[in-house]
Amino acid sequence: MRYRICMLFAAMMGMLSVACQKDFLDRQISTELTEEQVFTSYARTRDFLVGTYAALPAGFNRIDNAMLAAATDDAEFTWEGGAIQRYNNGSWSPYINPDDNWNATYAAIRRTNQFLEKSGNVNLDTYKLNPDPTAQQTYNNMVADLERWRHEARFLRAFFYFELVKRYGGVPLITRVLELTDNLDLPRNSLEECVQFIAAECDSAAAGLPLTTDDTNTGRAVKGAALALKSRVLLYWASEGYSGGGMQSRWEQAAAAAKAVIDLNVYQLAGNYRALFNTYNNSEIIFARRAGAANSFESANYPVYDGGQSGTTPSQNLVDAYELTDGSRFDWNNPAHASAPYKDRDPRLSMTVIANNTTWRGRSMEIWTGGKDGPEIDRASRTGYYLKKYMDENLDLVQNKASVHTWIYFRLAEMYLNYAEAMNEAYGPDQDPQGWGLSAIAAVNAVRGRASVNMPPLLAGQWNQADFREKVRNERRVELAFEEHRYWDLRRWKLAADMLSAPLKGVRVTRVDDTTFSYAPFELEPRVFLPKMYWYPVPQSEKIKSPALEQTPGW
Repeated sequence: MRYRICMLFAAMMGMLSVACQKDFLDRQISTELTEEQVFTSYARTRDFLVGTYAALPAGFNRIDNAMLAAATDDAEFTWEGGAIQRYNNGSWSPYINPDDNWNATYAAIRRTNQFLEKSGNVNLDTYKLNPDPTAQQTYNNMVADLERWRHEARFLRAFFYFELVKRYGGVPLITRVLELTDNLDLPRNSLEECVQFIAAECDSAAAGLPLTTDDTNTGRAVKGAALALKSRVLLYWASEGYSGGGMQSRWEQAAAAAKAVIDLNVYQLAGNYRALFNTYNNSEIIFARRAGAANSFESANYPVYDGGQSGTTPSQNLVDAYELTDGSRFDWNNPAHASAPYKDRDPRLSMTVIANNTTWRGRSMEIWTGGKDGPEIDRASRTGYYLKKYMDENLDLVQNKASVHTWIYFRLAEMYLNYAEAMNEAYGPDQDPQGWGLSAIAAVNAVRGRASVNMPPLLAGQWNQADFREKVRNERRVELAFEEHRYWDLRRWKLAADMLSAPLKGVRVTRVDDTTFSYAPFELEPRVFLPKMYWYPVPQSEKIKSPALEQTPGW
């Protein structure tokens, strides 16, 4: 592991603009600020941490304007030659990996290490030595801020490490700033060492973070964020792709971690599922990143007739996963279903996907062959669907209007589903041996029962563990669609080799008359997923620099 050492520091506000740039610490920027000047100043130390938040990834354009869902069976990226197609056709490697975040993430980790090592050097003597009560109060507030910021930095370091671990498995754990005189050729730590480190960092961060923040600190990590990260990490650690299966104690720990977030009683499931993804301050969001006003997401993903470029488009595979409103599964072999495939479906379908003859921006969508949004138009959807989730339906691209978007990292619904999965694997769908007052079934029903969804509850006593496992997995798929869960879920469940090797499906729509359409599912493209692809290869450039790095098996 080799670090490029940046001797000079960018002005702190300038660092806020580097969120989409890789290796930003590598840039030699002429400035008068030295490390000492940064970390002896309260304001500049604060801004350095803010700049570290800017390194958090957002999933709206994860890979060259494509969302990560387009590398799963949930979606297709419309643009010809999109880099994300490498995951679908198997053409990625240690030399070419569009989602390689090794350098950028270690740069962010280095920033957290810098902050943790140097933030104790902030000079507060101006206030500390001033006997005036106001100055003393300011001093106390600053000391408290610095202590809280250090816990935020530990959370961020844990977050960044998990970004690496879920891709590469075990990686080198570096907890201090390395200098050129250090041994930079570091081997990978084991997966278990990495997971235990991240979980411990989450505990340490949570101990010093507040339950909530005021408006001046919106977007900063809170206790719930650290505990939510721990919940996700331990859920993955318990899963077959990490454990090999059969590790009840891990599932028990994962259930307890998810319940710890639920029991904070700070968060509530939002009633309006559609609005959840278009608002920032709502009761369900635990940790999120709010981007400035822009229209790049709508420009990339709006239907072509509305001035967009289709971008990430839902697949028929995903649409088929949404139940009917009575809780039964959709079936193309049922003539009633096939003739009206969007009738009486789980309401989350219409709040996530734009389908033919549904209303969008005040008009009826024409996704049939020959229609305004049909497949023969350049850059129109090839799956027969367009994305609705996250979209600002009122944004006018022709007038170059802009909208604020929020990428949600953690929300309460995920915690309920984490809990349901872990409880089912540890104890079964109905059991609550810890006396927590919440079974796996009850947790899923909480998510299905939000006001705008109101899907029928699952009944206790009617599910075995295996069947309920499939139910939870499907619930995750539809509830968390396009939130970067499916990509990682299939890997941790060891299902990717099956699910991501199956053809991606779309639907062909034919207009019979002004009010009648026929629908025919079809295989859009073959997909490739080999067993070695469960874990990313170490970038070849890193292997060359650091021979001690063992390459991922199969690569």
